[in-house]
Parts: sequence; structure tokens; C-alpha cells
Amino acid sequence: MFSFLSIEFSLLFILFFAVYWSFRSKPQIQNLLITLFSYGIVYAMAGVLACSILFGFSLCIYALSLCMNLGQKSKKIALIVGIVATVLQLSLFKYYDFFKPEISQTLDALHLDSAGLVANLVLPLGLSYYSFQAISYLVSRYRNSAEVPAFNLLQLLMHFSFFATITAGPIARAESAKGLTDIQNQACGMSEQIRSTRPRQVLYPTWAFFLLALALLKKWWIAGWLADNWVNPVFANPMQYHSLEVLTAIYGYTLQLFLDFSGYSEMMIAFGLLLGFRLPVNFKAPLLAHNIRDFWDKWHISLSTWIRDHIYIPLGGSRGSFSRTQFNLLAAMVLSGIWHGSGWNFFLWGLLHGLALVLLNISDKLYAKIAKVSAKESRNALYNAGFLGRIVSVFITINFVCICFVFFRAKTLDDALMVFHALFHNYINVQWSSNPLYALTLFICAWAIYPFARQGIEQCQQRIAKLPKYAFALPLFVLFMTIVICAPSGIPGFIYANF
Repeated sequence: MFSFLSIEFSLLFILFFAVYWSFRSKPQIQNLLITLFSYGIVYAMAGVLACSILFGFSLCIYALSLCMNLGQKSKKIALIVGIVATVLQLSLFKYYDFFKPEISQTLDALHLDSAGLVANLVLPLGLSYYSFQAISYLVSRYRNSAEVPAFNLLQLLMHFSFFATITAGPIARAESAKGLTDIQNQACGMSEQIRSTRPRQVLYPTWAFFLLALALLKKWWIAGWLADNWVNPVFANPMQYHSLEVLTAIYGYTLQLFLDFSGYSEMMIAFGLLLGFRLPVNFKAPLLAHNIRDFWDKWHISLSTWIRDHIYIPLGGSRGSFSRTQFNLLAAMVLSGIWHGSGWNFFLWGLLHGLALVLLNISDKLYAKIAKVSAKESRNALYNAGFLGRIVSVFITINFVCICFVFFRAKTLDDALMVFHALFHNYINVQWSSNPLYALTLFICAWAIYPFARQGIEQCQQRIAKLPKYAFALPLFVLFMTIVICAPSGIPGFIYANF
């Protein structure tokens, strides 16, 4: 299977990298090269159908963007048509299998032939991500954003197909967005970067290679070990494992998902830097979040900010009454859950996160009235209460996130309920098949060390920027080769590529 972790991709990227920078003074030719290379990656990973859908969709969005130049009425019609068509396409591929049995039964009840129904539809590679980018682009054009003039066809094709964003994000919007920043905490809208006629340059090359090494370590070593030794075996048959082993697998999956997805995002950011692009940072220490609101400010940031700007705020945001605001918030989180998958388990996952946010807002409001403090002071009252308050708030938040991720990992709602049944009932008659205390101790130690490790990485980033580029060349090469040579056999897939 063709993968970003394969030798084939590495060799192709090296060749592409050399050709790409031979046209350093001609950014538009570089855009063409990126587009061709990206379509080649899509073809290698998903075949000609995925390429055709991507190309056809891009042409439709381009045509709609041209219609927006015909006047205000045409602009609004084009926006509505673009959003509806995008949502319908996304819904067809994502939810066809979920509704197919009901459609078949309905046709049979009406004495109509259901034999013509497609057996199943495979989600085209990157459909969710370039669909979100398309909606953002059309909204920016509708609002006459000065930052987002109309893309020409090549620029739009490149924006939607860019191999560093198409598989599993980050969702790189044409327009800069609040909370969506690059590794230097700067705004990173793609419009200016794609349209610029100034010669590009490799950005932070040493740091880019460090991110690649870190991504391989997180994904190939740690996440792979967690999946093979704890998560996959326990979730495959939870009833044969002790409650402590099930608990270890639940914590292990959250850690696996974080390492897998953050490692992937960092790898894509590194590829972007090597090609002269600043992509948005997708994770900012979410496993240290002190409440669920803080968690969503730090987890899958490109998605959470997109939901905020294109679902929550259009629903009314916080402009109405308190109760209406909570409804908008709950609706946005439920839609977020449904986006991840068509099963009831994803609906429940989104609902639980939405209810947690609503309860958090209610508790903040009650605390503000009881303690007679401002709304701003009440938002993080427990976390600001001292060291013990910080520990308790983070502990509660992370445990809630881990429990909810059971619905995310399980294939069906029944599978998730089986995991919980094993968690709460398998502590008497079931013996350990491995040592969960060992793994739990490792998790606790990693959780305690993580804040200091994160600070060390940030300080390392600042120091690397000040040193000559050659100073870290040999150490990074040794680290990179050590990770590759000692990595487990096989090429693991990325979890979020399935969404």
C-alpha cells in the first residue's frame, strides 16, 4: 500500500523536491508541480475515481466562484448551491451505507426493485477535508474578504489537492482564522501563500526535519506499540480481559489517537515548510486541557475552529439568549460527531461532548452568581484555585475524554457498550493476561513528564532557529535513520485518514 511512510513516497518526494526548487523563481510553475504531484499521490493511494471526483468537484467550485462576480444575487445563489452540493456529496459517500438498509426496505415495501442499489460506496480520499476548504473559500468570496481574491483554476486545483492537507488535514483555509496559526503562532491563510509571486524558500529546514523525526517516533514506535499490545487486542474481545486491562486499553487508545494524529499533522507541517508553506498547527497539548472547552481549543484545532466559524456562529453563536447559545453549541458538537462517522456511536460521542460543554457553561454561570464574580473569572475557577485544583481539573477532563473515545474507537454502539460492561464487571472472575499496572504506571509517568518535555521542545525550537543550519544536520540524520531502522515492521495507516 502506498503511504507517506513508505520508501516509494520518500524517493518520489526527494525527486519532486529537487525539481520543485529548480523553479524557485517561478511560484506559479511550482503550484503546477505541486498539483501534478498531489494528484499523483491521490491516484497512487485511491485510484482514478478519487482523482476524478476531486477534479470534477474543483471545477464546480471554480465555476461557482466565477458566478460570484456577476452580482450580489448571483453571489448568494452560488454560495447556497456550493454549500448544498458539497454537503450532499459528502453525505452521499459518508452515510450511504448507514441508510442503505432502510432505503432497500422502503423500496421493497413499495414493491419497487432495490437490486440496483450500489453494494457500498468507498469514501474518496480527502473528500471531507477539501469539502471543508471549499465551503470556507466560498464563504470568504461571498464576504468579499480582501485576503481571498478569486483563485484562478490552477491555484484552486492546488489548494484542494495539496498532498500535505488532503489525506487527513490540517484543514488549511484560504482565509486566516482566529485561533488557527502556524508553528510561529502567526496567521497562516493559504490564499496569500498560493497567489504570491515572490520566490519561495525552504522554511525552518532543521525544525522541519526534526518534526519529521518526531512524527515517525510518535506514529511508528509509540502509537504502533500501544495499538498492537493493548488497544487492538482488548477492543477486539473486551470480555476476555480484566477490568484493569480494559481501562489500560481505553487510556491507551486516547494516547494512540493523539500520537497518531498529531504525528501525522506534524509530518504534513514539515512537508509544507520544506516547500515554503506555513500550515496550521493542529494540536497544542490537548491532554493537559483543564476543561472540555480548553480541550477543544487544543485538539484538532483546524476542525474545531472550522465548526466554530461555519456551524456554531451561523446558527447564532452566543448572540442570542443563554439557552439558545447552549443549543447552538450542542448542535455543532453533534454535527461534529456525525461528521466522523455514520454510526450511532459517533452521534453519541458528539452528543456527550456537547452536553459536557453545556454543563460547563451552566456551572460557570452558577458559580459566577454564587461567588459574585465576573463571567471571565468563573470560566476557569477550579483550575485557578491552586495546584490541587489544576490537577483535579485536568484529571477529570482527560478521563472524560478517554471514556468518550470508547464510542469513537468501537465499530458499533453495541461494541462500545461491551467495552464498558467489561470495564465494570470483569474485576472478579477474569485473570490478567498481561500486566496493566506496568502500562498504567508508564501512562502516569508520561502524563507527569509531558509538560516539561513540551517546554523542552519549545526551547529547543528557539535554539535551533539561532544556530547554523549545519549544526544539527548530522545529529538529525542519525536520529532519523535510527527511528527508521529500529521501527516495527510493516507500514501502519493513519487513523484519521478514514474520516
